Parts: sequence; structure tokens; C-alpha cells
Amino acid sequence: TAAGGAAGDSAADLKATAGEGCGLNNGKKASGKPIVTGNVTTSIPGIDFSTGTAMMEAYFKCVNDNGGINGRPIEMKMENDNGTPEDAAAAARKLIETDKVVAMVGGFSILDCPVNNKYYAEKGYNVIVAGVPAECFSSPAIAAVNAGPAYSAEGAAVKMIEKGAKGKIVSSLPRTPTADYGNSLAGIYIKQKGLQWEDVQIDVPISDPTSVARDLVNRAGKGGGVLLNYTPPEGLKILKAAEEQNLIDQVVWGSSTPLNDTSVAVALGSKWKGKININAEFSLLDDPRPEMELYRTVSKKYNPDAPLGSFQQMGFVIGRIVVHTLLQMDPKDLDDPVKVNAAIKGIKMFASDHLCRPWYFGGIPTGNVPNSWDYNVVPGDGKMVDDSGCFEIPAVDPILTASRKAEIEQKLTTAKPNN
Repeated sequence: TAAGGAAGDSAADLKATAGEGCGLNNGKKASGKPIVTGNVTTSIPGIDFSTGTAMMEAYFKCVNDNGGINGRPIEMKMENDNGTPEDAAAAARKLIETDKVVAMVGGFSILDCPVNNKYYAEKGYNVIVAGVPAECFSSPAIAAVNAGPAYSAEGAAVKMIEKGAKGKIVSSLPRTPTADYGNSLAGIYIKQKGLQWEDVQIDVPISDPTSVARDLVNRAGKGGGVLLNYTPPEGLKILKAAEEQNLIDQVVWGSSTPLNDTSVAVALGSKWKGKININAEFSLLDDPRPEMELYRTVSKKYNPDAPLGSFQQMGFVIGRIVVHTLLQMDPKDLDDPVKVNAAIKGIKMFASDHLCRPWYFGGIPTGNVPNSWDYNVVPGDGKMVDDSGCFEIPAVDPILTASRKAEIEQKLTTAKPNN
């Protein structure tokens, strides 16, 4: 799915690297009736995932500047669930029944999957999300481009234990209606390895990060581990407070994927060099391969104020998957939700420089976990550095176990990753 070529700022330069990923690759603006997609995203103080949807929208702008979907523009409509089940339910119904979207793609929500998974299945929508709660991975009508906080936190725990965490690992994440799932798989893995585990949920935005940092380290004990599962603004509060209190070397630190972000690497500085293990669900932000180059180029031109980071990668990759799928369809079927969603369900072996293995939708009855091989990155000199290459997240739950079995039986992805 990647195409080579130098990247720059003009439409012509984008055309050189974009290939089918930015539309027809002809440098002409798309016109006519838009192909409308929708998503439900959480954007509230302390839990704001809108940077991911913004990057997907930026990518669609690149597509529309380069011929669109067979000449037609693609449009994204986002509804904010405001962190409430009522708004999450209303948002999905508005998009499907009033806005008549042909597909639901690129949602980043703490509530969309648990609230709307049955509704999507009833309506025949196969939904591609950046998954957060358990239902994003256990619902056959939903597939996530990411590993999600639970599998990502587990991946961080793997590396923390390899790096010497002993005794007790304390995990922490924002208090939300679906928070119990977020660190649960890490907890299973930690206990399987003979360590103690405690999970601490914190109200966000965090008002007293010094107390939070001190409390987490004290609970873990010297030589233990502290595992964070926060968005960059909240995670940075804790890490900078730990630095100010000289707590960096008291424990082994880890984090789920959100802290794989250029702004985090710069903000942490030299004292954190190599000192926190961040599970990265996508390739390095400075990876020189063509699709990563395209991501950085599109971000610079269409989303210039955003840092490079995991949430933005998620939005970009979902956009790539959607555009690739629509371009393979008969143009006369692009306004038919039944045919569009059938095409989405049939996605397999979608290769990307961003991912350790090709992505698939699956539609597996027990749920989908198409992204379950990740990287471990650590802060370097103002950037995140690969510390592991692709490694397999251990299957400690029945959903991932069943997904891996289906991957082999249905030949949905490759058996091993390409580093």
C-alpha cells in the first residue's frame, strides 16, 4: 500500500508519495457529491481523543486534493459523546439515521463501543475504530486499528518486568465508566509473572500531580514499577512531578501507547532518557519508510499545529484503510451502506509501514484484535527510540487467543511481523 517518492508541501509533492492513499494521485481537486463517513469521539477535559480524528480528517483533505474517491470527495462527520452514554447513543443514531453516513470509521471513544455495538450490528455497519474499552475488541461488528489501552498496557508490563521491575507494579489511569478494563490485562500478566499488582484510578484533569506521583511510587515500593495509561497532557503531569521529586530511579516506569508522542519526548528531556518503557502500537515517528514519510508530510501540510504521535497515527492509518477499500469498489456502489460495509468486513492483509503486521477486519464472533504485535520505545534525545523491534503481546485473555486462531485459519494476516 505504500508508494515511494520525495515529500514536500505542494499538492504535486504529495501526489508523488501518496499513491492510492491520497485518492487518484492526479493532483486534481475532487468535486461533486461527497461520500460521507461518520464517527463518535470523546473530547472532554482530561480525555480528549480529537487529535486522532483531526488527523484522519487531514488525511481526507489530502485525498480530496488528489482526486478523491474516483473523483468524488470524502467527508467526515464527527460527533462528540461528551463522556455520557446518552450522548454516545444519540450521536451514532444521528450519523446513521439523519446524516445517512455510508460508514462509521475513525471513532476514538470511551463509550461508543459498549453503548452502540449492538446498534451497529443491527444496522449492518462494520465499524473501524481506535479502540478504548473492551467492547471495541469483543464485538464482531467492530475492529480497532490499534491494540487499545488494555493490550498496550500489557505490552508495557512485559518490558517493565524484562527491565527488572520486581515486587509490585502499580498501574494508573483516569477514572471513567469503562476504566476497569484499561489495565486489567496488564494485571493478569503481572500476577502470572509472580508480582503483585494494584490499579489506581484518578480523576482528570489531574489537579495535584505531585501527590499522584508520590503516591504511585510509594505504593509500588523501591524497585517496583509504575505503569501509566494516560493521554499526553495528563501523563506528562505525573512524569514531570516525579522528576521534580527525584522519583525517576525509584521504580521502573512504563506507559501505554499515548505517550509515544514527539511533544512528550521533547518535554521529558535528558533526565528521562531510556527511563520509561512506552508500548508503541505503531512504528517509530521518524521511521524513514514511505508511508511514515507520507504521514509526516500530510500532517505538516493539513494538520500543522499537531505533534506527531500515536493518536494521530491511528487516525491516519484508519484513513488509509478506508480510502484503499473505497477505491477498490465499483463507483456506483459508494452510496450504498450495505455494499460499503460488506467491503469493510472483507478487509484482510492490509499492509502498512505503520504496523507490525497487515491489518484485517475479521468479523470474528468472539471479537477482533488485529493489532497485537507492538514495539517498546524509550525517550532518546528529544525523540522516541525503538528498544525492541516488533514483539508479540501475550494472549492472557480468551479474545486474543481466539483472534490468533482465526488469523491462522482464515489467513487474515501474516504469521510473523516485519520489523
